[in-house]
Parts: sequence; C-alpha cells; structure tokens
Amino acid sequence: MSMQAEEFEAFLSGYDKVALIANSEAVDIEAIQAGLPEKTLYVFFTGCAKVLHRPFIGDAVLCHRLVGDGSKFLKSQKHFDRAHSLLANGLKAEIGVLAGRGMEDGAPAMASPRQSPLVRYTLDFDYDFGALYPQGRKPTTGFAIAIWLAEKIPHANIILCGFTGVAGLQFNMYMEHDWTFEQIMLQLFVKKGRISRFGDGSDTAAGSFSRIQAHFPEFGEAAIALVATNVLANRYTGMERQVAKLWSRTKLERRIRGFFKRFKTFGH
Repeated sequence: MSMQAEEFEAFLSGYDKVALIANSEAVDIEAIQAGLPEKTLYVFFTGCAKVLHRPFIGDAVLCHRLVGDGSKFLKSQKHFDRAHSLLANGLKAEIGVLAGRGMEDGAPAMASPRQSPLVRYTLDFDYDFGALYPQGRKPTTGFAIAIWLAEKIPHANIILCGFTGVAGLQFNMYMEHDWTFEQIMLQLFVKKGRISRFGDGSDTAAGSFSRIQAHFPEFGEAAIALVATNVLANRYTGMERQVAKLWSRTKLERRIRGFFKRFKTFGH
C-alpha cells in the first residue's frame, strides 16, 4: 500500500522520538542510544551494516530503495540478509522508497502514487513532492524519508543522526545525489524546529556574510543568502566531482592497504 500519513502517524504515536540513522561514518550508535529516550523508534536503511556491528536492541523501521517503479530493490540480497539479522529482535515495519531524478519545472504531476508488492509501505517521493528536487539528480533515501515525515507528520519528533552531507574516508558519497540541496532543505526544517540533529545544539552565525551586510547595507540579508547558497552549491558540486575522481583512482591502493592491515592484524 502507499504510505499514508494517518496510518503512519498512529504507528509513531507510541514513541517519544523518531531517530533517522544515516549510513554515515559520523554515526556512533551506542552514543545515540545513550542520548535518546527509551521510547525512540530508530529508522535504518538497507546498508545499515555499515553502522551496526552487532545486533541492534530497540524498536526499528527498515527503509529500502526501490527501482523499476517498485518492481525490485536497489540493493542485493546480501544487504537484506545482513540488515534483517541485525534488526531481527525489534523490526516493526519496512518501507520501500521510490525517488527518481528531479523533473523539469512545469512537468505534469503524477496521477497517483506508485505502490510495490515487495513491502507493506511504499513512499513515492516523486508523487508527493513533484519537481522539488534538482533536475537530473536523485534524492537520497534518508532525505526522502526525513522530508516526508517533516511535511506529512509535522508533530513527529524527528532526530537526524549522521546526516552530515560530508564525505568521510571510508564510505562512498554518490554524485547522483545533490548533497548541498539536501543539507539546505534539512537545515531549513531544523531552523523551523520541525527536525532536530543529534548532538547539534549550536546556531553558528553567518560570520563573513554578516560582515558583508554590515559594510554594504544595500545588500539585504535574503539577497546575500540566496547568492551565497548558489555560489557554495556550485563550488561544492565541483569539489564533489574531483573527490569522486580521486576516490575512484585510489580504489586499488586502498584495497591493497586494507589487505595488508588485515593480514598484519591476523598475524598478531
């Protein structure tokens, strides 16, 4: 069935918080569980073995990326087997997410949400949000879930864990996603108080941008923010491309280094 806000809101009503756990190097699951209430629902994604190194104790929802209009999963069976084994004791629901490339402005809206026989709940991001996402890029599954919850169930107490949008040294960040756009959207919801970030209680001032307005008052705050966003987005996208190239070119070296590191550990 398609994911209905009313039914899912009733499902969430028994929890104090809903923690979305990104497959990110920034996630420390023990610290997150220690810092959140006992009645927290944890939302994981298919590749959660990246951040869970032992079976998880707690109530959980598992989200999967769907492709082929819902006819198949994006990830292979081994990812599912591992995720299910890690969440075997507390898995309460599974959600399939459909989210294609951003459409052109003015593209016709979908007549109805797509559904999948593979999972009980199907979230169709393209149907619910139309041309919101930048054209030609695909939303991450975590972003799709976060925005759907914030928009459809505004009273849900959503906590983002590990949603940094910053590349680490181990996990890949795929260029098909617009990480800059996602961080801007998520931070807007944070500013409005509709989403929180775990371990982030700061509100850093714009610094150099505020200096521009102080010196040139003819440039309003909104204009500076819009221009700064466009410039930073362009620069960040360019940096992402370069990082992706470097990551690809050094894959063999990293594998060799990892092999010898494991061999050395085994030898001891």
